[in-house]
Amino acid sequence: MANSYNHILSVDDVKRYLRIEPDFIDDDQDLERMIASAFGYIEKQTNHIFRPQDKTYHKSYYDHINVYDHPVNTTTYPDNALPHLYPCFIRFCSRDSITLNVGYTSKDNAPSELIDCALQMIKVWYYEAEKM
Repeated sequence: MANSYNHILSVDDVKRYLRIEPDFIDDDQDLERMIASAFGYIEKQTNHIFRPQDKTYHKSYYDHINVYDHPVNTTTYPDNALPHLYPCFIRFCSRDSITLNVGYTSKDNAPSELIDCALQMIKVWYYEAEKM
Protein backbone atom coordinates (compact mmCIF):
# COMPACT_ATOMS: atom_id res chain seq x y z
CA MET A 1 0.00 0.00 0.00
CA ALA A 2 1.46 3.34 -1.03
CA ASN A 3 1.07 6.29 1.29
CA SER A 4 -0.94 8.80 -0.77
CA TYR A 5 -0.38 11.42 1.95
CA ASN A 6 3.43 11.09 1.84
CA HIS A 7 3.85 14.75 0.83
CA ILE A 8 2.20 15.72 4.15
CA LEU A 9 3.24 12.94 6.52
CA SER A 10 5.64 10.13 5.69
CA VAL A 11 6.10 6.83 7.48
CA ASP A 12 9.52 8.10 8.58
CA ASP A 13 7.88 11.20 10.13
CA VAL A 14 5.46 8.96 12.03
CA LYS A 15 8.28 6.68 13.20
CA ARG A 16 10.20 9.69 14.52
CA TYR A 17 7.07 10.91 16.33
CA LEU A 18 6.38 7.47 17.83
CA ARG A 19 10.07 6.97 18.63
CA ILE A 20 10.30 3.83 16.51
CA GLU A 21 13.70 2.87 15.12
CA PRO A 22 13.92 3.77 11.39
CA ASP A 23 15.29 0.30 10.60
CA PHE A 24 12.22 -1.43 12.05
CA ILE A 25 10.01 -1.98 9.00
CA ASP A 26 7.62 -4.70 10.21
CA ASP A 27 4.87 -2.18 10.95
CA ASP A 28 5.34 0.10 7.91
CA GLN A 29 2.22 -1.21 6.17
CA ASP A 30 0.14 -0.66 9.31
CA LEU A 31 1.55 2.85 9.68
CA GLU A 32 0.66 3.65 6.05
CA ARG A 33 -2.89 2.46 6.67
CA MET A 34 -3.11 4.52 9.86
CA ILE A 35 -1.88 7.64 8.05
CA ALA A 36 -4.54 7.19 5.36
CA SER A 37 -7.24 6.52 7.96
CA ALA A 38 -6.30 9.53 10.09
CA PHE A 39 -6.29 11.96 7.18
CA GLY A 40 -9.42 10.40 5.69
CA TYR A 41 -11.25 10.98 8.97
CA ILE A 42 -9.94 14.54 9.31
CA GLU A 43 -10.97 15.30 5.71
CA LYS A 44 -14.52 14.11 6.36
CA GLN A 45 -14.83 16.12 9.56
CA THR A 46 -13.22 19.39 8.40
CA ASN A 47 -13.40 19.52 4.58
CA HIS A 48 -9.65 20.19 4.58
CA ILE A 49 -8.34 17.98 1.77
CA PHE A 50 -4.81 16.65 2.22
CA ARG A 51 -4.39 14.84 -1.10
CA PRO A 52 -4.46 17.12 -4.17
CA GLN A 53 -7.12 15.93 -6.60
CA ASP A 54 -9.57 17.05 -9.23
CA LYS A 55 -13.14 16.93 -7.91
CA THR A 56 -16.34 17.61 -9.78
CA TYR A 57 -19.06 19.48 -7.93
CA HIS A 58 -22.68 19.50 -9.08
CA LYS A 59 -25.53 21.95 -8.83
CA SER A 60 -27.62 21.64 -5.69
CA TYR A 61 -31.35 21.85 -5.22
CA TYR A 62 -30.97 25.64 -4.90
CA ASP A 63 -29.56 26.01 -8.43
CA HIS A 64 -25.96 26.79 -7.47
CA ILE A 65 -22.78 24.97 -6.52
CA ASN A 66 -21.29 25.43 -3.05
CA VAL A 67 -17.73 24.21 -2.55
CA TYR A 68 -16.81 23.66 1.10
CA ASP A 69 -13.53 21.81 0.45
CA HIS A 70 -10.33 23.63 1.27
CA PRO A 71 -7.92 24.64 -0.23
CA VAL A 72 -9.06 25.23 -3.79
CA ASN A 73 -5.98 25.25 -6.03
CA THR A 74 -7.78 26.19 -9.24
CA THR A 75 -7.24 29.85 -10.09
CA THR A 76 -8.70 30.05 -13.59
CA TYR A 77 -12.31 29.14 -14.23
CA PRO A 78 -14.34 28.50 -17.39
CA ASP A 79 -16.42 31.33 -18.88
CA ASN A 80 -19.27 32.58 -16.68
CA ALA A 81 -17.99 30.52 -13.74
CA LEU A 82 -16.66 33.32 -11.60
CA PRO A 83 -16.87 32.30 -7.95
CA HIS A 84 -18.60 34.21 -5.20
CA LEU A 85 -16.34 34.05 -2.16
CA TYR A 86 -17.88 33.56 1.28
CA PRO A 87 -16.05 33.00 4.60
CA CYS A 88 -16.61 29.21 4.66
CA PHE A 89 -17.30 28.27 1.05
CA ILE A 90 -17.15 29.28 -2.61
CA ARG A 91 -20.35 29.52 -4.66
CA PHE A 92 -20.73 29.12 -8.41
CA CYS A 93 -24.01 30.18 -10.03
CA SER A 94 -25.50 29.37 -13.44
CA ARG A 95 -23.61 26.09 -13.88
CA ASP A 96 -24.60 22.45 -13.66
CA SER A 97 -21.14 21.31 -12.57
CA ILE A 98 -17.57 22.44 -12.21
CA THR A 99 -14.29 20.56 -11.76
CA LEU A 100 -11.74 22.06 -9.41
CA ASN A 101 -8.38 20.99 -8.10
CA VAL A 102 -8.47 20.89 -4.30
CA GLY A 103 -6.05 19.75 -1.61
CA TYR A 104 -2.83 20.71 0.10
CA THR A 105 0.19 20.33 -2.14
CA SER A 106 2.81 20.31 0.62
CA LYS A 107 3.30 20.13 4.35
CA ASP A 108 4.31 23.81 4.36
CA ASN A 109 0.83 25.07 3.47
CA ALA A 110 -1.19 22.49 5.44
CA PRO A 111 -2.48 23.41 8.92
CA SER A 112 0.02 22.09 11.46
CA GLU A 113 -2.81 21.64 13.99
CA LEU A 114 -4.49 19.07 11.74
CA ILE A 115 -1.22 17.26 11.09
CA ASP A 116 -0.73 17.09 14.87
CA CYS A 117 -4.25 15.65 15.20
CA ALA A 118 -3.38 12.95 12.67
CA LEU A 119 -0.20 12.11 14.61
CA GLN A 120 -2.14 11.84 17.87
CA MET A 121 -4.71 9.53 16.27
CA ILE A 122 -1.96 7.34 14.86
CA LYS A 123 -0.21 7.24 18.24
CA VAL A 124 -3.36 6.01 19.98
CA TRP A 125 -4.11 3.43 17.29
CA TYR A 126 -0.52 2.15 17.23
CA TYR A 127 0.04 1.78 20.96
CA GLU A 128 -3.50 0.64 21.79
CA ALA A 129 -3.11 -2.23 19.30
CA GLU A 130 -0.24 -3.55 21.46
CA LYS A 131 -2.57 -3.89 24.45
CA MET A 132 -4.81 -6.40 22.71
